[in-house]
Amino acid sequence: MRLHSVIMRELLHYRWNSAAGLAAVMLAVGAIAATAMILGAYEADAAGALHAKEARLQEQLADMRADVDQAMGELGFNLTILPKGQEVADWYAQDESAPTMPEVSVRKLREAGLKFVRNPVGQLRRRITWPEMNWPVIVAGRGSPERMVTAASQTRSRLPATQDEPAPLAARYLEPPEPGTVTLGYEIHTTLRLREGDEIQLMGRSLRVAQCLVQEGNREDVTATIALGDAQQLLDEPGRISEILAQSTPDALENIETLRAQVASVLPGAQVVQRVPDSVAAKLATMHARRIEQERLEQERVAQAGLNRDRRRLAGLVNLLVVASCGLWVGWLAWNNVAERRAEIGIWRACGLRAGSLAFVFLGRWLALGGLGTVAGFGAAAMLVAAALGGLDLLQPGALAIALAVALLLSGSAASVAALAAACEDPATALRAG
Repeated sequence: MRLHSVIMRELLHYRWNSAAGLAAVMLAVGAIAATAMILGAYEADAAGALHAKEARLQEQLADMRADVDQAMGELGFNLTILPKGQEVADWYAQDESAPTMPEVSVRKLREAGLKFVRNPVGQLRRRITWPEMNWPVIVAGRGSPERMVTAASQTRSRLPATQDEPAPLAARYLEPPEPGTVTLGYEIHTTLRLREGDEIQLMGRSLRVAQCLVQEGNREDVTATIALGDAQQLLDEPGRISEILAQSTPDALENIETLRAQVASVLPGAQVVQRVPDSVAAKLATMHARRIEQERLEQERVAQAGLNRDRRRLAGLVNLLVVASCGLWVGWLAWNNVAERRAEIGIWRACGLRAGSLAFVFLGRWLALGGLGTVAGFGAAAMLVAAALGGLDLLQPGALAIALAVALLLSGSAASVAALAAACEDPATALRAG
């Protein structure tokens, strides 16, 4: 008779012993499979919830960044770079910079390609009393000789369109008045009843009115803007500017120290003043709050990972105790089965069954129980977990392979002592004992 047939008959004949062993293996495999599925489902749900929160947060941040970009576009030139030696407090109080800097500073800043500074333009601005009208005004010379011969469209073409497209209000800075022309603020041209194309005298020089601005409610209303070269001649400050006007990127609004460090690396000692309207500041505050929430999500993810590790360790400890208990139970069943059949073992040996074949019969029986117990235990655990959690998508082939390995190792190692004892039993001694 073939050995596998003997093993099958063993399973059927000693049915209560086989059933108890099968139940032990099923319990061990079911505990491992159930905990793996439950923990996997919990971790997947937690990770999905965090991912959904993060996706919503990223969407909100993207919308806010778009709002800030739009507000920055409407803001125009919001950076003022003051010369070395000019105190910012005095500049605020006097509304102009007494010290000056070389006009080439603009070109240095432009060629440096700073990340947070866009479209720098030089300006020479002074408060004077208009000699011909005996009226206090602001004279502002904007641009530079190289800027006037370079069209603003060429400047924009050198910059990324998505980030450095000038704001609508920036045209007056990027396209300063032509030499011999003047742009007048609202209060000036309305009070003096001037129109575009009229000729005026400013500090002894004849200028043609190129543009009359609408009312803005700021110092531009009392400013006469001319070409930088003309202003340098009229104010007797050749090659000098009092400040540099520029646009900042949205990132610069939240990194003012980095912005100042970038400018200082090109123009040592220069002071940077950044103008942030309340609307933009509110959006930045909201973005900051969202970033804090993002950091909390990251902390929650780290904490969740720690909890997952702790749960898996605890589940592993419980499963180890269950497997050890089931292993002892299988070992006792196998040993008891061998002890009760000493006479039968002696007869088999006396009939010529070799020790290795005898060990294979006893060990093979328990390995077969291990395989059956794996399938039954894994299937029972899967059905229970699926019924409790709603779905069969928790089944994992990897978990089945691990459960099978554990079951075979459990049944094989637990029954190996009994199988070895049966194989080493002396036939004569076994027959006398029976």
